[in-house]
Amino acid sequence: MSIHFLHWDSEDEQALSKAQTFESLAGIALKVLSKMHGKVHMVSGPISTGGVGTVPGNLFVFEKIIELLSKEEGYNMFSQIPFQQKMDNLCKMWQKMNPSEIHCIPILENFYRPIFSSGKVSTIHFIHGWESSYGSRWEHDFCKKNTAIKIEYLPKELSKRALKDNDSAHLYT
Repeated sequence: MSIHFLHWDSEDEQALSKAQTFESLAGIALKVLSKMHGKVHMVSGPISTGGVGTVPGNLFVFEKIIELLSKEEGYNMFSQIPFQQKMDNLCKMWQKMNPSEIHCIPILENFYRPIFSSGKVSTIHFIHGWESSYGSRWEHDFCKKNTAIKIEYLPKELSKRALKDNDSAHLYT
């Protein structure tokens, strides 16, 4: 089973397929988190803005870093990857209704805030270049205010390793 769905069951997957709001996605995430014992780690980094410059490239790095931290460091990783497609669709719909807004704030306030406020996440690992992402900066600020969540900055080398099997590896030279 993929690390990204490690603590999921068929009920969670069904709920994800039917979810139509950021709040419902957060509810699923909190249910998955409730099944995780011990210290839970997450990754933060560029997806829609910044990073290697493309959403597919950023998602590739994000996904691979979650896998590397789980496999090599033995961290109990909560992965946001299963939620990504739904979040992208919800953000697109929200931005159509809010054309003057640059950033999809509901993803931060209605999805990530409940997760970070749950008390389940002990550490957030920030991917090299996280500063180029509005969302990652928001998450970093949240962690700075919430001393219960430890911040760890990942080295550029880890992003290079994550990209080694992808055509975008040259972007981190």
